[in-house]
Amino acid sequence: MATLEYYFDFVSPYSYLAQTQLPALVSRTSADLVYRPMLLGALHKSHEMTSPAFIPAKAKWIAKDCVLWAHHYKVPMKWCKGFPFNSLFLQRAVVWLQQEQPAKVDEFVNGTFKALWEEGLNPNDVAAVSNHFVALGLDPQQVLAGTEDPAVKDVVKQNTATAKELGLFGAPGFIVGEHVLFGQDRLHFVEAALNGSLPKV
Repeated sequence: MATLEYYFDFVSPYSYLAQTQLPALVSRTSADLVYRPMLLGALHKSHEMTSPAFIPAKAKWIAKDCVLWAHHYKVPMKWCKGFPFNSLFLQRAVVWLQQEQPAKVDEFVNGTFKALWEEGLNPNDVAAVSNHFVALGLDPQQVLAGTEDPAVKDVVKQNTATAKELGLFGAPGFIVGEHVLFGQDRLHFVEAALNGSLPKV
């Protein structure tokens, strides 16, 4: 079974689009999906890049591009409230679940992307986020306490540092063996890598 490492951030609309396609891709390839939650803003900063969200021409282009890709994938997409938002807590929550409740990780990642980018969850609304956790069968206070664990914080930092070392400069990023692939529009290359048919470049 091949391993697919997925570097993502909930704040990334392209990560959302990738997530809508990953369950089917993983099913087709029998891949072992490993989530690598990172901080996109910190990754941009490490490259001395300005986030596209703060460059008007790029932000306008991305908004249109995402509509086209959502239509192509036949998935709903509603621009996330409060974008760009601070995703640190949500990224750490994934790590905490990986350590404490691994059986809940897939449900949490899929459910949170859907809530943010389809259902209008405002990530800046503490009460709404708390209700979201409850709806997923999680204790918000327990998760909050868990995300303050230095070991959890360190994983997010290390994932971000590793993403830079791998040459990633945005999200989503995918690692299959020696292949490093970037972008939700490269999922056909990801699948080829998982099937062993992608050439080394």
